[in-house]
Amino acid sequence: MIRISNYSEFDKYHAYDGNDLGAVYFADRTVFKTWSPYATGVYLNLYLDGEGANLIETVPMELMSRGVWYVELMYHAEDIYYTFTYEFDNRKRFETIDIYAHACGVNGQRGYLVDMKRTDPPGWEETPRPVCASPCDAVVYECHVRDFSIDASSGAAPGDRGRFTAFTKEGTRYHNVTTGLDHLKELGITHVQLLPVFDYATVDESKPYKAQYNWGYDPMNYNCLEGSYSSDAFDPRARIREFKQLVQTLHRNGIGVIMDVVYNHTYYTEESAFQKSFPNYYYRLDRNGRLSNGSGCGNETASEHAMYRKYMIESLKFLATEYKLDGFRFDLMGLHDIETVNMIRDELNKFDPPLLMYGEGWTGGESPLPSDKLAYKWNSYSFGRVGLFNDNIRDAIKGGTFNPYDIGYISGNRNAWAVLRRGLAGSVKHWQLNNAQEACWAVSPAQAVNYIEAHDNHTLWDKLSVCAKHFSREERIRMDKLGAALFILAQGMPFIQLGQDFLRSKPRVPKEGEPVNEVTVVDHNSYNSPDSTNSIKWNEKAENIDVFNYYKALIRLRRNNPLFRMRTKEDVEHHMFFYDTGDSSFIAYRLQDQNDTLIAVFNPYIDERHFLLPEGRFYIRLNEQGKMNKFPIGGDVVIPPISAMVFKKIRGSNS
Repeated sequence: MIRISNYSEFDKYHAYDGNDLGAVYFADRTVFKTWSPYATGVYLNLYLDGEGANLIETVPMELMSRGVWYVELMYHAEDIYYTFTYEFDNRKRFETIDIYAHACGVNGQRGYLVDMKRTDPPGWEETPRPVCASPCDAVVYECHVRDFSIDASSGAAPGDRGRFTAFTKEGTRYHNVTTGLDHLKELGITHVQLLPVFDYATVDESKPYKAQYNWGYDPMNYNCLEGSYSSDAFDPRARIREFKQLVQTLHRNGIGVIMDVVYNHTYYTEESAFQKSFPNYYYRLDRNGRLSNGSGCGNETASEHAMYRKYMIESLKFLATEYKLDGFRFDLMGLHDIETVNMIRDELNKFDPPLLMYGEGWTGGESPLPSDKLAYKWNSYSFGRVGLFNDNIRDAIKGGTFNPYDIGYISGNRNAWAVLRRGLAGSVKHWQLNNAQEACWAVSPAQAVNYIEAHDNHTLWDKLSVCAKHFSREERIRMDKLGAALFILAQGMPFIQLGQDFLRSKPRVPKEGEPVNEVTVVDHNSYNSPDSTNSIKWNEKAENIDVFNYYKALIRLRRNNPLFRMRTKEDVEHHMFFYDTGDSSFIAYRLQDQNDTLIAVFNPYIDERHFLLPEGRFYIRLNEQGKMNKFPIGGDVVIPPISAMVFKKIRGSNS
């Protein structure tokens, strides 16, 4: 076993700073380089196909300086598959895909040599990225490629269902409601965040019609795309071309594309390409020399090691450049060291416009790296230019995520107001807010990713079906709408899960012998559950169109009023004022600058409340149905039960 006692010292003498690892094309030759300082031999294997016994030849590679192995083919190699074989101690050999491969064969076992320019769809170079000047201007919609269209109710053609191409088709409907791409446009979101679309391990791409599912947090090849989302997993070009068509279509419609990346662990450990190419370098080890498991998935990568840090940065730059991505969401970002996270932010800032970057500020277990070096949420001031998921506002609104019976502000918790107010103010310091210091963690509102539902844990509607089961369906719908108003209108960046806008549920069939109750009939961890659980049933949009219209109204209100999108802590302190309503849970605040005055009021009670508007005349900009009213009003107003209202002052008006 290879052991390195001091990785910093090792990197000083062995890390390679060139940007040419992997396969590089020239007009008359193809150069291969790979890094493995302790290997006693490395070989390039060329194949005719992505699987099977079709070896063309094996070519020995030459050791250069700093652990780089090199060979060149004296022709422009294309349409050939390849692997590397690494030899250690002159006897142990491990064959694996190149970690830098940009394309791969079916199920990701072999790299594929392709000129990426030849995968560009027509008009690719002329299609610009949408402009997003600040994270606060974004409204992010989290989508799983398969969930989006696999159900027949999506209206997608059978050949598009569950695939990249479903995002490129206009005109899909379920009866009289839009689905697919037209739904995204109608809702008004600015960005789609795709659950992992890199090549992941647990879906067999060779069997596209087999019932199999995964979210994709089981990384295999970071720079290659997942073949099960393409029309032909055996054609390495298809997945690339079709994903570019997805990005291009969304860009043409003014929607950015964010990739969910999972650099914190790999699905395989001993069988991973990283471990085979240089055992125990790319992963963190505990004090006993065993693999640490801060991810909860069997291993955790070592972002502080120079060559994995380099790998992450180069991978992200490749993905952003080749696929014109508009941002990245980092899974378990708390496992990456702060220095690496800041270096990535520097690189993404070089794009025009700068790319969005945010992630989970926590880990999945204990890591051997000191906590003050990790990108935890409570170290947020050390990487203030990077967004973090706001679990404080999430749990304040709907109740504790990991206890389905725990209630939140919208379902009757009268102790959630202090944390909630912090969240409404972007989780930054505010002169009126002195409680809930633990929820005051953001450097600026742009760092706060506000949400109440994501792919993991219960959907909001399922959570309410458990913790608020004694309320009527109408009251639970009111709670859902109130929750949406709270996080979409909060300072920061709102994040919505696909289908949340029409009461998405994840139904589950209890196992034999399992009790049937409100908890067991819904799925809180559907990472490999069937389509019957995960797929979007677009008929639910038709059935809950009033909820969809309310979400649409909230997004329109936010996007049309810059006061809901303040970018700095100073702006929030100067322009946001909380009213003393006499009841801490009856929350009202004013947003005011030289141009506009907005007043937002939130009533979590099952009976109506009254609020006295300040001097002047106002229009209703949001009522309980999500509608506006252009009849001037003033004075005492009624706030309906479990609802939010927003008022806009008429300029120049007085009482």
